[in-house]
Amino acid sequence: MAPKVLYTTRISPAGRAVEITAKILGLELDIKFVDLAKREHLTEEFLKMNPLHTIPVIIDEGVPLYDSHAIIIYLVSKYAKDDKLYPKDLVTQARINAMLHLESGVLFARLRGLLEPIFYKGCAELPQDKMDGIYNAYDLVEGSLQSDYLVGNSLTLADISCCT
Repeated sequence: MAPKVLYTTRISPAGRAVEITAKILGLELDIKFVDLAKREHLTEEFLKMNPLHTIPVIIDEGVPLYDSHAIIIYLVSKYAKDDKLYPKDLVTQARINAMLHLESGVLFARLRGLLEPIFYKGCAELPQDKMDGIYNAYDLVEGSLQSDYLVGNSLTLADISCCT
């Protein structure tokens, strides 16, 4: 099986979620680092793979896929030997999906709001209100725990995505 090509950055939580999922599945990745500071994600070549110019992007069998949640669900659906990471039970899937949406809509959104001014505008301080927003978001996650895992009693895509 040819390795999948993953376009990511070293600091991307979403990229790490894809890397971890692939590693758990025993998949080989050819990792290509995208330099956001050099705006490599806005090149014509990159935009052909992902018109939204976001990372990560994975190329599997010549097909580009983007959005970390779409990618990890795809990888598990296609390559997993069992359904432990994303069980076929619809209620469990709905709970995992809810956590994936929480991760992208709340956790990552708040982290991005904190870090973008540092990375792209040269700000040197972490605003306390932004830090408080992140702490509050993780308090929500922690408050929903009913076991050591976010959904059920074993590792799922929810844990991988929310903990990267």
